[in-house]
Amino acid sequence: MSQIASFYLIKNNQRQELSDGDCSGAVYMAIWDWCESELDLDVRFPAPQTEDTLDCALLEGELASQLLAALREQDLSELAAEIAPDWDLPTEAVQSGLNTLRSHLELVQGDAALLYEMT
Repeated sequence: MSQIASFYLIKNNQRQELSDGDCSGAVYMAIWDWCESELDLDVRFPAPQTEDTLDCALLEGELASQLLAALREQDLSELAAEIAPDWDLPTEAVQSGLNTLRSHLELVQGDAALLYEMT
């Protein structure tokens, strides 16, 4: 399992690749788990998953806005320290992933969406 994380901004039927924040897919799996357990946001459900895709999330509209608002309310270093031990990940990697996710969510406006895939 390679766990390569990829983010794409989807707008006007165009797919623009964004930075992965130099984080593995395991970091983002931990973040999605936190979203589901702590925020009750199911980011994985509407995502198109292929046989090459190990994990996938689609963030658009209200879902993207809710997650961005939740991340803005958090001290990301404290949140990373909370998430990291449960997944046996370095806190710095989780914080980098949270920062990357927040900056990507800030790009989601209007009919745009953020697609995450782990292959």
